[in-house]
Amino acid sequence: MMRRSPTRGPAFRIGGLALAVALAAAGCGKKGPPLPPIRVIPAATGPLTLHQIGRDVLLAANLPGLKSDGTPMAAGSTVRVLRLETTEGLRPGAVSDRYLVLQFERQAHEVASFDDAALPAHVEHGRFYYVDAHPAGEATGTKRYLYGLQVVDANGARSPLRAPSYVEWNAPPGAPTDLKAEVAEGEVRLSWTPAPAPSPAPQPTSKSAPAARKFAVYRREASAPREPETPVHPGLIAEPAYVDRTFRYDTDYLYTVRAVASDAPGSTESASSEPLAVRPHDSFAPAVPQGVAVAAEGDAIKVYWFPNTEPDLAGYRVYRRQEGKTEAARVSEVSASETSWVDPEAAPGVRYHYSVSAFDATTPANESPRSEEHSERRPAPQGSRP
Repeated sequence: MMRRSPTRGPAFRIGGLALAVALAAAGCGKKGPPLPPIRVIPAATGPLTLHQIGRDVLLAANLPGLKSDGTPMAAGSTVRVLRLETTEGLRPGAVSDRYLVLQFERQAHEVASFDDAALPAHVEHGRFYYVDAHPAGEATGTKRYLYGLQVVDANGARSPLRAPSYVEWNAPPGAPTDLKAEVAEGEVRLSWTPAPAPSPAPQPTSKSAPAARKFAVYRREASAPREPETPVHPGLIAEPAYVDRTFRYDTDYLYTVRAVASDAPGSTESASSEPLAVRPHDSFAPAVPQGVAVAAEGDAIKVYWFPNTEPDLAGYRVYRRQEGKTEAARVSEVSASETSWVDPEAAPGVRYHYSVSAFDATTPANESPRSEEHSERRPAPQGSRP
């Protein structure tokens, strides 16, 4: 007769009951207090960049045009520009971003706002631009500002504020004048006159030389509504001249130049010079082909030359003049990849003089002068008179 353990059965049953109760509780679920609905607000704008130009401050940031749930913004929204004159101690890096945002929300005031009707004039390819004109008035000393952007929808919901951007405003250098341009082959050569440097205050104890002023050149197509945010060149220019080699021919451009107070990133720039309109036109022909030679090969005469190296080279033209005649006729046109041509129509026993020119891709094409003539003739058939 099998003996049952006095504890194993009841313990197993109790454990199974506990497991069943736990599973039942998990399956039914106990209702808690209702959760508040997720609030959909405008998404934050992109990082805000600041650039002092003359006595103005240029603001630029990407506008996502979306809500926090990723859906497009509805009509009736407004973009607010906020500004706070601040101190050395209340700026990025000096305090935490959280504290900076909190103080900015409390103290900043609105300097401009743009509704659906006004906003398109300040947006280009999804990027928002605004010029805060003369925030420091006629001040000559340093002023410190924090700026921020906020989007408000038709229901009054506001986008979260990013940590505000900081700029140290300083009296700008004088704008360059007398901007000139000379178009050469592959180049637009610019020059200008720097504004006179202000006389420094007497500092008898200081022996350091004043910092040399630098320059920045800006180029835009004439149809563009505003100057670009960055110069046409990397870095800054030390001399009052620049050669632009990145343009396109037969395009209308506007050039401007600014003086830059120092090499420091984000340094104060002068107001722009008067815009200079330039339309570079390619009137420059390729070089004359070199190394032209001719040789009679079998039943034909072959013309050879060295390749040209111009980046806009389109091809070569071959000219032929028969012995005893004064005018040469164009007999062939080949692509830029060809450096030889075979004349299948050269009659035996007749001397021909050949020259080669190069032409570019401009419409109409610019053609080089012809090379020196080189002559050859196919052998006459045996028994014939030369």
